[in-house]
Amino acid sequence: MLQLFDSGRRAYVDSASYGLPPKPTVHALQRALAAWQAGTADYEEDWEPAGDLCRAEIAPILGAPAEEIALLPAVSVGVGLVAAGLGPADEIVVPDDEFHSLLLPLAAAAERRGAVVRKVPFHEVAGAVTPRTTLVATSHVRSNGGGVQDLDAVVSAARPVGARVLVDATHAAGLLPIDAVARGLDLVVAAAYKHLLCPRGVAFMRLSPGEQRSLVPVNASWVSADPRTYYGGGVEVLASDARRYDVSLAWHPWVGAVESLRFLNAIPPDERERWTTGLAAELAARLGLRPTGSSFLGVPVAVGLDRLQRAFAEADVAAAVRAGEARISFHVYNTPADVEYVAGVLAPLM
Repeated sequence: MLQLFDSGRRAYVDSASYGLPPKPTVHALQRALAAWQAGTADYEEDWEPAGDLCRAEIAPILGAPAEEIALLPAVSVGVGLVAAGLGPADEIVVPDDEFHSLLLPLAAAAERRGAVVRKVPFHEVAGAVTPRTTLVATSHVRSNGGGVQDLDAVVSAARPVGARVLVDATHAAGLLPIDAVARGLDLVVAAAYKHLLCPRGVAFMRLSPGEQRSLVPVNASWVSADPRTYYGGGVEVLASDARRYDVSLAWHPWVGAVESLRFLNAIPPDERERWTTGLAAELAARLGLRPTGSSFLGVPVAVGLDRLQRAFAEADVAAAVRAGEARISFHVYNTPADVEYVAGVLAPLM
């Protein structure tokens, strides 16, 4: 497996910023770019089908049938679709330190449409649901620190009051089980350029059948029709499933994404989870920290931002630098040797 990757770094532990592509992904991109440059590509045959191939590959990762998955360029596009339907009667419960791609479209709904956004601590989301709540929006895994949301508790709190559940699975998809249908998650969004190892510009949204009946496909275009048409027609030609929410593909990233998703699906899901969370847990043990249950860890440091950046640069470690902490994130291309090396770099800085 390791021969499929080549980061060129002593330790690449920054998959929570962007994942490394396997070599088949890079080769697919190179072929697509060469065909584009030569003018020999037939986009309808060579590039456009990548979307449906990705839809089939992401389905088992999200735990939903392919017909419930829409193709998007970014998480915020999917969240904006939900936010566009909110109004004064809606109260949204969201973590107080949520990533802005999830939070800001909802904040816009509060500013312009009168919805109420109530922020609570990440691990108190389920307990904050009240009879007034109509939507709970949370990340599955926090981008800052790697904490894991108890999605079953969130759903159990939301169902009795009729609230919908929107989950950003960007930092879980590919490594932790999402199980969207089994858990009863109404809406799941996921950017693919991190732990799904895809080029940036690829994202997915799972919409339950109920959400497909209620959400207006405001971004509908020629790719949302069934059959696809360039001109004429109206709402009666929209696809009958989640394809009606598709956004036109930026072709080349999707061509690469097919290979990345195939690579991940060739590894049993429990092995992906066990390996990556195990590396993070081992690093936590070496540094005297509590493991998060996800593939990454926020490591508190006692030095300033500049000193932390210099230490990583000198050690040739790729990791995310945050005020007060280092974010270390593992993937299937990491090894126990990476854990040992990174622990040695970080221990004197804590």
